[in-house]
Order: sequence, then C-alpha cells, then structure tokens
Amino acid sequence: MKASGPAAAVLSLTLASFSASASAQEEEHINPDQPDVTNGTHIVSNGLTQIEFGGIYLRDTTDQRTGSTPFTIRVGMTNWLEARIGADGVLTQTTGGSVRATGFGNVQLGAKLRLWAKPGGVPVMSVLPTISLPTASSNDGLGSGKVDLTIAILTGSNIGSRGHIDFNYGIGTIGGEQGRPRFSQHLVSTSISAAATARWNPYAEVFWFSRTEEDGTSEASVDGGAIYELGPRLGIDAGVQAGIHGPAATFAIFGGLSIVVGPRPDTVRARQRRRAPRRPTTNAGT
Repeated sequence: MKASGPAAAVLSLTLASFSASASAQEEEHINPDQPDVTNGTHIVSNGLTQIEFGGIYLRDTTDQRTGSTPFTIRVGMTNWLEARIGADGVLTQTTGGSVRATGFGNVQLGAKLRLWAKPGGVPVMSVLPTISLPTASSNDGLGSGKVDLTIAILTGSNIGSRGHIDFNYGIGTIGGEQGRPRFSQHLVSTSISAAATARWNPYAEVFWFSRTEEDGTSEASVDGGAIYELGPRLGIDAGVQAGIHGPAATFAIFGGLSIVVGPRPDTVRARQRRRAPRRPTTNAGT
C-alpha cells in the first residue's frame, strides 16, 4: 500500500482483441480494478484470467521522477475466490535529470475473497490480503528489502441507474528503508464512476495514506480518468493524479490495457460500474 500512484495503473500495449460471443445471454463487460487505487468488490469468474498492465510516470518532487510498468494477473479460482499476482514491473528513478537507478520492482501475491453478496451473486463486500515480496533492489533505493503485509476491506454500491461508488479501507505493516524499523500504514480511498455512454466510464477518486515512511506524515491525492471498452473482453484506461496534502507525488499520468482470457465469454464477472444501455439495432425497413 505504498503511495506510488494507482497501484494498478498501466500503459497500453498491443494485444489482439476478442469478439463478442453470439450468445442468447448478454455478455458481462470487462471492468478492471485499475487504474485507480480503489479496488472493486467483484472477483474474476471461475475459469477466467484477467490481465491488467501498463505504465505510470510520477513527478515525486521538483527534481525527482519515477516511471514504472506495473501489472496484475487475476485468476478466478471459485465463485468466491480470486488469486492474484502482480509486480511493479521495471522501475526507473531519476534525480536532477540523470538516471539514478533502474531495476525490477517488488512482486505482490494476494487473493480477493467474497464475504457477502446481494441476491443473485453480486458481492457488496470483499477482502483483499496481499504480501509484497522484496524483489526490488534496496541497494539502489528501489525498495526496502523487506516483506510488506497488507489487508483491505472493499465495499461498493450502485448510485441510480448509471453511477457506482467503491470504498476501501486498508491496514498494513510496512518494512522501513535503510535499516529503519517497520511501521503501520492505513489507507482510505473512494472512487465514483458513471456510465457516460455504453463504452465510456469516467471516474474520480480521492485516497489517503497515513504515512509512506517510518517518520513520515499523512498524504492525500486525487485522480481522475476513464475506462473505454473496446470489446466485452478488452478495455483501455488513462488518467492523471495530483497530490493535495503532505508529501504525495505532485503529479502523475498513467494509462493501460486490460484483457480477459478463458472459456465461456458469457460468464465474465467484472467490477460493477454502471453502464449506459446500448441502443437496439433496427433492421432496415422496419
């Protein structure tokens, strides 16, 4: 839960798109946890794999910049359990215009569990425990060299016919850098989205960390962006972030791509953002 920008924020890369299945049932649409910090309550359906990846550029301070290529792979294990593996990807930190360090970031292992759901299987509360493995180089200042343990409670609700709100509360024990002691960290975040059209889903978010360093202070940021659905199993996203309190990164820009693979395209379980209804197709002459 370190504040390195939207953890699931990602840079678009080229993949083949998947066409919609000609099924009598309407296929549910992809809606990933990225690009915002706030995670939705839904889990990936059993038998499906959702891949979210891309990149983020942060202006940490006036003379320090950070770039990363995070990714997350989410696998539906059962109707109530999703396994996850992710990483910060390639990290590059620069100070004063010169490259300071480049290397691979930490790896995260986790699972999203459904705690309770509305009738019909729509979960309104889930839990997300995560362990972050210290694969980033501590000598180069890319990581602390210690394991981080976090757990987050996720909840959400629809707003009217096109809106949705998600709320997360997380707590973790974080390894201090350069031999410093471990410290506790709290996260509070909320994200509001709306179906502008059948494909466009803009969102706005605010998130707060109690601290990101052992002797640090609280920080808060806001971000906004949109997810665009290229197909039922393929979506792209982009957004910007700004720090509004404490030592948060002053500015960030991010973008990415998400894709679902696996059988049964009519069983994709996606995050419950509301979507505008599609206009029915009218045959000529009717």
